[in-house]
Amino acid sequence: MDKINIIFDDEFPSTFTNNTIAKKLPPNRLRRYSVTVRLNEVELSKVNQSRGQLSRSYWLRSSALKQLPPSVPEVNKEAWHQLTASLQKLNDLTSFLIRRGSDAQPLSNEVDTLRLKLSHVRDALLSLDK
Repeated sequence: MDKINIIFDDEFPSTFTNNTIAKKLPPNRLRRYSVTVRLNEVELSKVNQSRGQLSRSYWLRSSALKQLPPSVPEVNKEAWHQLTASLQKLNDLTSFLIRRGSDAQPLSNEVDTLRLKLSHVRDALLSLDK
């Protein structure tokens, strides 16, 4: 999955450091332009409902750039978390099988297939409402 917030990555030191030189971003990463958007009450309420805990500016920018984090419908959250845990366990099993060598290759292929199918099910939970 892509990084959600590309500004806070490992390329640049934290903004909490005391080194003022380290805080400067390269010119191509600075946000210099401001865009004003006017909304009516209904539109504003939809934005506020969709953005959750995110700031309006962050949500609008991410939405426009198609970088929003996945939104799991409330009814599917428990299944989403369980599938995430299962996928992590499969990743651990795959790592173990890789360390075992070539004799575990057939089982490793089966685990990869299962992981792919579980990923598809988990992705489908993003669009299911019931």
